Amino acid sequence: MSTMLWLIGVGVLLGPGLVAVAERSLGSRQGPCSSCVVVLVAASVGCAVLFAVGWARFGPGPVAVAWCWACAMSCVLTITDVRSGRLPFPIVAAMTAGGLACLTMAAAAENRWTNLGFACGAALGVLAMAAAVQAVAPEHTGGGDTALYGAVALYLGWFGWNVLATGLLLAAGLTAVVAIAVAVVTHQARARFPAGPSVLAGALLGMLFA
Repeated sequence: MSTMLWLIGVGVLLGPGLVAVAERSLGSRQGPCSSCVVVLVAASVGCAVLFAVGWARFGPGPVAVAWCWACAMSCVLTITDVRSGRLPFPIVAAMTAGGLACLTMAAAAENRWTNLGFACGAALGVLAMAAAVQAVAPEHTGGGDTALYGAVALYLGWFGWNVLATGLLLAAGLTAVVAIAVAVVTHQARARFPAGPSVLAGALLGMLFA
């Protein structure tokens, strides 16, 4: 219980730092945040809740740390995508590198090198497929979305085929729902919207269902 409370505290304290990273990654492209208090509270509460849920689901260990890292980076990417319509490559790369480091430690500690190999293969395979989709229909997806699919596939792939498929289907399904909602509200069939949050939400849900 004390560990859980400590983790929740870390999540709360981490929120402002993640918002600062997101704002810094936007550079001069955006002005000051008009709802910074709301964003700060949402980031802190969101991280605290997600950290606690992940710790309860996965227990102590490198996999739980990988979950917390994925949640923290998801927070940053959600803020940047909603505010600017961008998924900065450095943040996506940090999400991937941190996850790879944690999963490598998990593989070493639990002798699960097959899981790590499958996760890396899944990341490369999904990245290649997403890149192909972007090449065919560049007006529907950006480079950040392509890279993000590869990143989330790394995490999902650790848990095997079923979780990989479930997570990707959830990500695609949530994105489709958001696209339909945006089209209905804006009355524009091809309206652009930030797809990152729905992709991340689907991937995190897929991990929890592992």
